[in-house]
Amino acid sequence: MPRRRRSAFIATVLVVASLLTGCQLGERPYFSDDPYAAGTPTGDPVVDAVLAKLDAASTGPLTAGYAGLVKFGSTEFSASVLLDGDRRLVTLSNAIYRDTPEGQQTCAADGSRPCEQGLLAARASDTQLTVDFYAADAATRLRRKAAAKVGPATERTATFAGQAATCADLPISDGATTFTVSYCVLDNGVIALIDDSDVRIELALYLNSVDATQFTLQ
Repeated sequence: MPRRRRSAFIATVLVVASLLTGCQLGERPYFSDDPYAAGTPTGDPVVDAVLAKLDAASTGPLTAGYAGLVKFGSTEFSASVLLDGDRRLVTLSNAIYRDTPEGQQTCAADGSRPCEQGLLAARASDTQLTVDFYAADAATRLRRKAAAKVGPATERTATFAGQAATCADLPISDGATTFTVSYCVLDNGVIALIDDSDVRIELALYLNSVDATQFTLQ
């Protein structure tokens, strides 16, 4: 067999063999390349202890109320989270998000505009937070800060609204000064404090119950 034809034949055999191996072994496992994905460790044990709780946050029932501050402009806002299994209601400033098996909608707390279908992030953009701020997005924020910290995180405990929390304080530098950002989480994985460069939000009320009528779509 001529060398060129023999090379093409071998290449074809190798391709077929790889396809057959894939069929026998099944699909190759997928590994996320997102460095901030849930479950991704940072290598700092203090940060990872807080992340482990955030990544496994409770689905309730619980009601959490927060006091918030957007640091640029010193704008205050309130927030709340109601969780009950597969139903949740999140309020961020004037935006009310209902997420239930019956549907998703975004409403205005002051009734200034009609409810709309879907969870519309832009309606709460003035708070610097999202509908998932209380767990999943807090974890993403913390992973990003862990990648930028200029020293090891410091562990501490604190109490918010009568609830014990585990905290990680991270040293961050902006190139001119070094400052500390803090993330605290309850034992059930719900955020108790975010004190970051852009926003501060702190747990002010906590109940192990919900008002089920709040989940009704408008």
